[in-house]
Amino acid sequence: MISASTRAERTRQAGKALWVILALNWSVALLKLLLGFFTNSITIFADGLHSFSDGTSNIIGLVALSIASHDPDEGHPYGHQKFETLASTAISVLLFLVSFRIYKEAAVGIFSERPAPDINGSTFGLMVLTLLVNIFVVLYERKKARELESEILNSDAWHTLTDIFVTSSVLVALIGIRLHVPKLDAFFALFIATVILVTACGILKQSADILTDKSVIDQGLIEKIVRAVEGVRDCHEIRTRGKINDVYVDLHVLVDNEMTVLASHHVATVIERDIKRTIPGVHDVVVHIEPIEHEHRELDGAL
Repeated sequence: MISASTRAERTRQAGKALWVILALNWSVALLKLLLGFFTNSITIFADGLHSFSDGTSNIIGLVALSIASHDPDEGHPYGHQKFETLASTAISVLLFLVSFRIYKEAAVGIFSERPAPDINGSTFGLMVLTLLVNIFVVLYERKKARELESEILNSDAWHTLTDIFVTSSVLVALIGIRLHVPKLDAFFALFIATVILVTACGILKQSADILTDKSVIDQGLIEKIVRAVEGVRDCHEIRTRGKINDVYVDLHVLVDNEMTVLASHHVATVIERDIKRTIPGVHDVVVHIEPIEHEHRELDGAL
């Protein structure tokens, strides 16, 4: 089980990482937006909007981390961890809005005449620089997400990862634009919007799984751990929920009818200990003890 002090330190470290990432994302976004404006390139401007959304998602993450770090209270006995999940949902909504904005700009570029983008060597050089920054951000954020087991850092890393693919595609588009391929700028903007839309769907699904209490751990693994405990006759109604680093487990365990309350309590304690030792990220285990004969009578009555 993760202690309160450990959670607080992880939250502090995750927040520190997000501040660094925010500064880098918005520096890159500003550069791309200015470059897109002065070169009249929809593709570069769309890439800049995407990078700007990266920075906005960092701010959402910082607010969510601040709330999620609060200790459990009377109104939130399970803690505030799902505020981090809500932040991931907000990031996905932000990505949806950004993708729709880019689709709109791309459609204008396809169905109307716009001045050709002014692309030169400096444009390529600046875009390569932003690509290198994006690569650094993704590697840094993923490393921190693994170390701190942070959902918000992981979601944001996937968000930033799309920047690498998007900026790479922009560089390809700029080559085509330089070769005077018609409407290529707008068509690549459509591609960027689609990448962002797919990323948004992936983050939203992951958040929805947590918010709707989708099963987190394989039931067979828990059964194996429980049935290995001395005194356990059987187990059933195993349920898990939460996220991979904050899992809640509850189950029913059958024991001999003659087992004392003290012995039953010991069995439950051993089950809780073994599950937490074997499966990282389990925060709480609730064991409901039942006499084996009671279970058999229920089955006979059902028949």
